Amino acid sequence: MDERTLVDGHGRRITYVRISVTDRCNLRCVYCMPEDQKFRPLPHLLTREEISRTARLLASLGVTKVRITGGEPTTRPDLVGIVSDLRDIGFPGGIALSTNGVLFPRMAHELLAAGLTKVNLSLDSAEAEHFRKMARRDHFEPVLKAIDLALALPFDSVKINAVVIRGMNDDQILPLAAMTFAKDLSVRFIEFMPFGNNDWKDADFVSWEETRDRLLAAGYELTPITRTFVAGPADEYTVRSPLGEHRGSLGFITPISDRFCDTCNRMRVTQDGFLKGCLFGHRDVDLLSPMRQGATDEELLSLVRRAAEVKEERHPMFVGMEKRLLPLHARNMSEIGG
Repeated sequence: MDERTLVDGHGRRITYVRISVTDRCNLRCVYCMPEDQKFRPLPHLLTREEISRTARLLASLGVTKVRITGGEPTTRPDLVGIVSDLRDIGFPGGIALSTNGVLFPRMAHELLAAGLTKVNLSLDSAEAEHFRKMARRDHFEPVLKAIDLALALPFDSVKINAVVIRGMNDDQILPLAAMTFAKDLSVRFIEFMPFGNNDWKDADFVSWEETRDRLLAAGYELTPITRTFVAGPADEYTVRSPLGEHRGSLGFITPISDRFCDTCNRMRVTQDGFLKGCLFGHRDVDLLSPMRQGATDEELLSLVRRAAEVKEERHPMFVGMEKRLLPLHARNMSEIGG
């Protein structure tokens, strides 16, 4: 096997890595972290130089796309520098950012100039009251402004991620979908997943089929878009509705009802320097400690290959599961990197 490629223990080639740069966030979304979330001391987080070194090693093994996650990445003062470092390394599949958008306008132009190519913004509601309920903060208008700014700049793509929870925001499916009519925007509906202490219950779960059926009942016509190899896990569709042809698209991320593990090409680097094969996995490999102890590039590459080799074949969630029986992390989503 070509030593410049990274293949897991199940024969899947790894080409896409998500790097978390912080566990801090200025929202407290109900599915992600509790109101009283405690954050790790800053010295325990990867430095800019350590992020760059990790990314360079991953790129040398054939990783072509990188996504910066958190926590909320824009709370990190050196984020523009991190993006610039990633651009200099070279990722032909793009450099993407997942953000809640609150602080994004302050640095959007700098991020674009530094090499950022794609922006995903979290928005679980198309109106302010539901936003406050989901995010536990009152930042709805700043997020809308961030979306408009991202669309006005020449990014390759701008996408919205919306986690759907029954009784909290499932009445926002149609208003969110309608945002794609006049804007070149992709809205992706994500199935609510049990994680950490987010109080997931089966009654909260809205499957992607139910979300789709609500759209179809409202007169939406969805046509599948072919997914590229370096793409994320969403199934995306062009859209026609009673309004007419939509400029944007809709997508569904279906970790529970339609697991996409067979084609998974992703790994994750946590903000404290662990390489994970799966968001729900427990076979993490520590890169930060060896780096700070003087490990050579070859020693670190060996650890990266080891992390890929032990990557789980599939995550543990499925329709009808009992949360108490799942081998879930005690850490919350923001501590690992969403």
